[in-house]
Amino acid sequence: MGVLVVLSPHLDDAVFSCGGWMAQHASAGDEVRVLTICAGDPPPGPLSSFAEALHLRWGTAVAPASVRRAEDRIATGRLGALARQLDIPDAIYRMAEDGTHLYREETAIFGALHADDSRIIEYLERLLSQACDASTQVVCPLAIGGHVDHQLTRKAAERLDLGLWYYYDLPYASRGGGLPDGLGMPAGEAVILPLAQEEIEAWASAAAEYRSQIGSFWSDADHLLRELIQLHDTWGGARLLLASGSRPYARAFGPQAL
Repeated sequence: MGVLVVLSPHLDDAVFSCGGWMAQHASAGDEVRVLTICAGDPPPGPLSSFAEALHLRWGTAVAPASVRRAEDRIATGRLGALARQLDIPDAIYRMAEDGTHLYREETAIFGALHADDSRIIEYLERLLSQACDASTQVVCPLAIGGHVDHQLTRKAAERLDLGLWYYYDLPYASRGGGLPDGLGMPAGEAVILPLAQEEIEAWASAAAEYRSQIGSFWSDADHLLRELIQLHDTWGGARLLLASGSRPYARAFGPQAL
């Protein structure tokens, strides 16, 4: 049995991006763990107007992080994956020592990492080095779309000496999103993993459990399913990148991936 650790910047990214092959691996007997990085509660103090506006969009004015953690446990459970949620706050909540918010508008969360976030990258590096060993396959986002939380997740993972698989961040990767400045495409080999229809449907069903987030990207669950089917057909399957120097993980990803 293989062990996969899928790094999810937020409480939805791993399932949105990888749900189909996560279901495939879990049903084949692999242990799939989803580690969500930015799953913590907002720190004490007033929210920025940007964060308040997002809460209204999500319909989660009361305890939004708690609502999203519950959605994540249901979604990952549907795929047969184990969920672990760290207490790091989302970028929209993080503050400097003087109480100012680091990311106060949408352009900021898709811009450059704030210098204060270097502490989070260092913390994640230590945590991941303790939680993962040579028998663990780590899968991390490419950070397509450039969200700062995706950037810091990738930067921390790339500090490990384990070799990485990368996933294409959805829905950004399917809608023309690019990589942020300073984070190019890693050298490596593209891998396509065909999925069965029931695995695509399990993917869409799990993704639809993020009820607070669906409206930000899709009109409804049917729209979500149609886009995932179209994307799978366009790519020929689920798409990953095996970084140069990383070991092929035949048990988890199958002989068609090698």
